[in-house]
Amino acid sequence: MDLIHGVDVSYWEPIIDWQSVRTQNFKFALIRATSGVGYVDPKFASHWEGARKAGILRGAYHYLIANQDPKQQADLFIAALSDDRGELPPIIDLEDKYNEAASNKQIIDACKFMLDRVEKAFGVKPMIYSRTQYLNLHVSQGGAAPSWASNYPLWLAQYPYVFDPKIHPNKNMPTQTAGWQDWKFWQYTESAIVKGITNDSGQPTECDLNWFRGTEEELYAFANVKPKESVTYTVKDGDSFKSIADKYKITVDELLTANPQLLAAGSKFTIPVPTISKPVASDNATTNKAAASTRIHTVRLGETVSSIAQRYGVTVDAIRAINPNMTNPNLIFLGQVIVIP
Repeated sequence: MDLIHGVDVSYWEPIIDWQSVRTQNFKFALIRATSGVGYVDPKFASHWEGARKAGILRGAYHYLIANQDPKQQADLFIAALSDDRGELPPIIDLEDKYNEAASNKQIIDACKFMLDRVEKAFGVKPMIYSRTQYLNLHVSQGGAAPSWASNYPLWLAQYPYVFDPKIHPNKNMPTQTAGWQDWKFWQYTESAIVKGITNDSGQPTECDLNWFRGTEEELYAFANVKPKESVTYTVKDGDSFKSIADKYKITVDELLTANPQLLAAGSKFTIPVPTISKPVASDNATTNKAAASTRIHTVRLGETVSSIAQRYGVTVDAIRAINPNMTNPNLIFLGQVIVIP
């Protein structure tokens, strides 16, 4: 089975050197954008743009809280992505935390509402993240998956009991979920250390790693983007495969695959430079995004909640109501992301 490596990250991985991540052969990144009705991940914008500039395919995800308004959640997610939905499908994240009191019907109904609204906004069928056990127990009716379950690509989490690089990823693959598509992505660990991913102090921090089920060509086909544009490099005296790969922020394997010839001064090498451009929204997507009522605002120097409310023609109370993480409206900070009703 062919498998392609990727990461998934959020606020918990605050500092990421995306070029370093890419040179370690990670081809895609799944990045948290929003959660519930009022939370925008404060690292989403920087992670999103950093991954794009490094030529890494991106998919954004929203953490569903089933007992909160699914329309507000969908509109928040749509607003956070705006005109750049990424290359991979947007993702709805289904998990236990914050959903302990939700019924199966609430989870299923909220999820389907979000799937429909997000698909209309971006013109692409979303993907679902979960675990097999959670889908079987909580996203089921009468012991069966919802009738629409097989329509959506699946990103499954299942961690090996023992991580062994000599046999991985050929052991402990996800248990297939009845009634759903075969898994497309597999989150296989939540405790990996990756060079270039650190906490705010610059110390290594654990992150999640994933596999895409298929070849690199199939990954790019799934994302519906052109994978690479090549440039030509003339080899100089003293060059090595590693020095050339480092110069263009690609891996040595990528360089060797594109250039099986011997390294010699004056020879021409093809450089498979990664390029990811922002997708152009379709007319349908633009129309539907315009219908989304939720906006986001990044706090600037000297702003207060009152001045922000006045700017958007809403009340302070309305802003507080849709931002449950804002416990004290007098304590906002530069760079904070606020949802505007």
